[in-house]
Amino acid sequence: MFYDRGRELEKLNEVYSYPGSSFIVIYGRRRVGKTTLVREFLKDKLALYFFVGEKDEALLLEEWSREVEERLSSHLPPYVKPKFGSLEELMEFLLDFSRERTLVVVFDEFQNFRTVKPSFFSSLQRLWDEKKNSSNVMLIAVGSYVGMIKRIFMGKKEPLFGRVDEWIKLKPFDFWTAWGFVRSLVDIDSRHFVELYSALGGMPRYLLYIPRYYRGNSIDAVKGLFFDEFAPLREEGLNILKLEFGRFYRSYFSILEAVSLGRVTPKEISDKTGLKPLTVGKYLSELTNHYEYLTKEVPVTENPLKTRKVAYRISDEFFNFWFRFIYHNYTALEENPERVFERFKAEFPAFVGETYERIAREFVKKQDLGFKPERVGRWWHKGEEIDVVAYDRENIALFEVKWKSLSLKDVKSILKALDRKAQLLPLRGHYKLGIIAREFEDKEGLREEGFLAFDLDDLIR
Repeated sequence: MFYDRGRELEKLNEVYSYPGSSFIVIYGRRRVGKTTLVREFLKDKLALYFFVGEKDEALLLEEWSREVEERLSSHLPPYVKPKFGSLEELMEFLLDFSRERTLVVVFDEFQNFRTVKPSFFSSLQRLWDEKKNSSNVMLIAVGSYVGMIKRIFMGKKEPLFGRVDEWIKLKPFDFWTAWGFVRSLVDIDSRHFVELYSALGGMPRYLLYIPRYYRGNSIDAVKGLFFDEFAPLREEGLNILKLEFGRFYRSYFSILEAVSLGRVTPKEISDKTGLKPLTVGKYLSELTNHYEYLTKEVPVTENPLKTRKVAYRISDEFFNFWFRFIYHNYTALEENPERVFERFKAEFPAFVGETYERIAREFVKKQDLGFKPERVGRWWHKGEEIDVVAYDRENIALFEVKWKSLSLKDVKSILKALDRKAQLLPLRGHYKLGIIAREFEDKEGLREEGFLAFDLDDLIR
């Protein structure tokens, strides 16, 4: 099912309009919708779509020769029956064929050539360098393993380094796009959607499970998706990440598990995993910059290049949930799944609250606060924390975020505490205080008093 992705589709059509040949890489995690995007783009174009399965080269060529014959037969003399003895022969044929017309060629799961025929990367580099200027091929390499794709195309010693003209990183849907996507499929309560989004994130493939499993109760849906014996997503994290990380996956898994459990500083991660600090530093760098499974955070008032106050979080809601509640309980899930599920139900509201904080920060970036913030983020110092700080040179807006229903008494207490914390910030200017809650009493009255007050209804809109 194709939904949204208008900017990506526009970019692909823009590149398609360029004269000559272009090499494009589309990459992103499995289940994010790369193949759906490509197939939408290929409609009404002269194009070949090749899935690079982990098969013998001869079997792939046999399969792909049929595809070439079916798609290009009307453009070939009747006596020409495409048959290729190697991947190099196929690529050379396609480059030569495109001299007279534009041809789109897609290799999906491009990284699998490492298994099929590693030398093809060097051959492709040679053929591309020799023939691209006289051809009109739009070559699209689609890859699911971010680290591997970066290594193939960005590694300075790799043959395809410097050959890519355009990069498209396909990201999961943000909260609001995911909400629109799910609402187009099923009638769902906004509170339940936040809870399901906390477990599934914005991956389109995972969101497509909601119409099947949601029957008016988000907790039951999560149970069916993750905790039941035949739950479709119970093994998903393991299946994806073992292939991504290879033989060193256990160390990466240990760090991601520690972060999901709230050990977010390098020292806390080292203490939890038993890995040496230098080793942890190396893995954290790779997980943040190379694999992109972690995000590095600093207090919003600090200079990221100078501060030593660093915290890490798992970038994707799905993997954060999976490591926190599934991987952390792997053995217990086999022995006593009901006990694990009961513990999950007790801990889940606080977990959703953390997701709601992240959604709230993105919401604040979109709001008219009476000024345009230069920075929006979280602040912490010596045990004190403010969920959202937004500021420019003259104005500061502070928010506490609560995933609960607040009475007016609760609100006044939270605002009083927030006012105290404001005195600790190294910022000077005009302050506004606010609350973002699931729901609370007398929202309009608070606004009339000059406070910034938003609930889930405001966020979801």
